[in-house]
Amino acid sequence: MAASPAELLQRAAAACGLWVQRTGRRRNAYRDLPSWSYQEPLVSPHITKGDIVLDVGSGNNPSPRADLLADFFPDDDFHRSGDVAEHKPLLVCSVDRIPLRRRSMDFVICSHVLEHVPDPTGAAAELSRIARAGYAETPAYGKDVLIGTGYMHRWQVVVHDGTMFFFEYTRRQQEAHVASPVMKIWLSEHFHPWQEYFWSRQDLFNAWVLWKGALPVKVHRYTSLRRAARWKPVDEKTLPAVSCTLTDREIAMLERCLATPGGTGRMVFRDGRFVQRSGTIRYPVRGKRVYCEIGQPPSTPRL
Repeated sequence: MAASPAELLQRAAAACGLWVQRTGRRRNAYRDLPSWSYQEPLVSPHITKGDIVLDVGSGNNPSPRADLLADFFPDDDFHRSGDVAEHKPLLVCSVDRIPLRRRSMDFVICSHVLEHVPDPTGAAAELSRIARAGYAETPAYGKDVLIGTGYMHRWQVVVHDGTMFFFEYTRRQQEAHVASPVMKIWLSEHFHPWQEYFWSRQDLFNAWVLWKGALPVKVHRYTSLRRAARWKPVDEKTLPAVSCTLTDREIAMLERCLATPGGTGRMVFRDGRFVQRSGTIRYPVRGKRVYCEIGQPPSTPRL
């Protein structure tokens, strides 16, 4: 029986005093790495030990440094790769209307959120209102083109001299970003050299800003800005029958920083919910979720 190519290679190597052994394909070691693995060296030097940190749009991989989480779509996984994390207090609220008192957070992390929002200016103002400093990150334009994620986003973002410039996508640009073979390489279980190349250049494929005092943004749009919807209380009948699991320490922290939707009135914990002292505004608590308001899963924006 004729020897196989592999056997011939083995014999040739043995004649040279070498041993050739076939090994399994390398695993893709980058696909499941959290963003914090490259963000930490950037962000941690700006946070001190006693700082209270909020992660807005925390999703399934929040920053380990965050004391408080926030997500508007806790039960919709379209824009994330797993269930929302809720091992810490989770505010269910919009980035446009964060129910916290002015400067009640020492630092806010807002990663891969602003490219989705209808009003980046309003969102940046809200982040600047509730926090003394922060870190904002979005995909860069080249990333959306390369891996085909632009169809999910409203904005291409460029950072120049510490300011985030938002340029609204045209319909053609969104259509061009629907599918990409490069995304298949990134999501593959097996190693490809491009994965390492991509991961080691997150500063090129993302746009980020560390800010203090105020997050500077400039917006260039084609469509007119629609007025934000008015705040509506969450219907408690639609929520799961889950008891509050907030600790006393977490409740005390929330009572210090939670506010009414306008950001002014204080909230206190009473009978499994945070309420305004007059009782007119209520944020029901389920597990560690504090339901301030809840969004409907967004549709793909079209011009």
